[in-house]
Amino acid sequence: MTHDFDSIIAISEELEISRQALYRKASRLNIDLSKKSFTEKEWQLLVSTKRQPKVSTSSDYVDTFTAQQLAEKDDLINYLKSQIKEKDKQIDHAQQLQLIAEQRLTETTKTLIAYQEKENQPRKGFWQRLFK
Repeated sequence: MTHDFDSIIAISEELEISRQALYRKASRLNIDLSKKSFTEKEWQLLVSTKRQPKVSTSSDYVDTFTAQQLAEKDDLINYLKSQIKEKDKQIDHAQQLQLIAEQRLTETTKTLIAYQEKENQPRKGFWQRLFK
């Protein structure tokens, strides 16, 4: 039984490999691709060396899982950084309000002291104020 094909592309599609890979495989197995017709033995050689699809291994799963965890941690780190920036802004605002409150308290205290000093002075009567 022979396997006949119209083109090299048809052969590569049947084997599910690229044309370049087909040429390399044929030269390694000493098979002439120009005739586009293969005996059963030649065809079995071409098919037998066909690459098997890669099966997922546990290390791939671990790598994927690790990558997912790293992505989640990166997101968490970025979120926490934004929270820190927000808290820094809040602390700055609180410090400014504290400074304003202390300034007002100092002004109020000075006003109160001045008023108390004025109240503590002995009152002069009308005639004393008139004849200093």
